Amino acid sequence: MLSVAACLWSVAVPAQQYPSRPVKLIVPYPPGGNTDIVARLFAQKLAERIGQPVVIDNRGGAAGALGMGVAAKSPNDGYTLVIGDLGSLVIAPIANPNAGYVPQKDLAPICVVTSVSIVVTVNAKSPDNSFAEFLARARAQPGKLTYGTSGVGAPGHLAFEMLRSMTGIDILHVPFKGGAQAVSGLLGEQVDIVVDGAAMAQVKAGRLKAIAVTGPRLQALPDVPGIGETVKGFNFTNWWGILLPAGAPADIVRRLNEELTAIAALPETRERLSELGLTAQSSTPQQFSDLIRSETEKVARIVKDAGIKLE
Repeated sequence: MLSVAACLWSVAVPAQQYPSRPVKLIVPYPPGGNTDIVARLFAQKLAERIGQPVVIDNRGGAAGALGMGVAAKSPNDGYTLVIGDLGSLVIAPIANPNAGYVPQKDLAPICVVTSVSIVVTVNAKSPDNSFAEFLARARAQPGKLTYGTSGVGAPGHLAFEMLRSMTGIDILHVPFKGGAQAVSGLLGEQVDIVVDGAAMAQVKAGRLKAIAVTGPRLQALPDVPGIGETVKGFNFTNWWGILLPAGAPADIVRRLNEELTAIAALPETRERLSELGLTAQSSTPQQFSDLIRSETEKVARIVKDAGIKLE
């Protein structure tokens, strides 16, 4: 009887003492982007709450698949976390079935931490002052207007292909090598409209006009309506959440979910995210899992219907 009790005690102690050493947070993109900024914000706050350093490990490459694959193959002891988004958890696995990980099988969702509606902008010289005006012009000039994004398969590309299927507009996609390049293209009047969050700085500077966002209104742009206010039923957002390798102890998942939920609710967290045009979020692990599943189904449908060739 004593040996059984001792065994149970030895199993329980590690969970009670978690964490007893530094925790690593893998960021599957290079430093400087929104994913990296969000990761560092939550890592700092999490370290303060758990009493251990949370060390950022940038593993950029293959549209997020490289770092996500590393995380999926890491020990499931709670000391390796990874931040994922629509790109790395949904788009990359669809684009490359041999990416080396299946999110719903190889990763344990903890909590969604933030989301963003993608900003839709036009040049300051554009005759369109609302999304309804742009839509009317697109319908009146089929095949004449162009929209720019940060690349084939980018969230902005998928959002506008979804819009095309819902409205029937004929508009040409112009993929750039990144969000900054797409914004430069719009400033240079190479395209008529851009769907990318990188335009936010130029909107604030008055060089571009924000005429819509792809999801709910943003706190940073409260007067800019969602496309869904014009096209009923339309909604497309990007989001970020933190995960563990599959098989992580349930009590560690629960503890981290509680901590991340508390961090997302802090006024300073919400304010910093708002400065980036992001909205603080939280969820249960099951809600995060359901989000990945439903978004995978939605994106796969968009890709198939539009005949998008992801690479």
